[in-house]
Amino acid sequence: MATPEILSVREFRAGLTGVLKQVQKPRAGPVFVGAHRKAEAVVMSVEQYERLQAAAVRRAAVAEALASVRAEGLEPGPEALERFQAVAEGRMTPEEALEKALAPYRR
Repeated sequence: MATPEILSVREFRAGLTGVLKQVQKPRAGPVFVGAHRKAEAVVMSVEQYERLQAAAVRRAAVAEALASVRAEGLEPGPEALERFQAVAEGRMTPEEALEKALAPYRR
């Protein structure tokens, strides 16, 4: 990951409107703000923030599910671990993972 540009608080204040427009652009990254070129805050779009929050919730749910399974003395196989990983990364919904897990047992 490239070192991000860090705006001084003065630069941020002077260019606030431009920064807000910048973070709204598609595929825009966050803007870092700080003193003495040390990041102290991050400005990002609400959409990007919500994606980060959703990803954190998915990862926490997967970690909790794996811990529950392991607390029962079980260890998921490689296919199950891949499904867990796919859910954590948002490549698969929990419902899709469940359907894939149950598919071999349905007639």
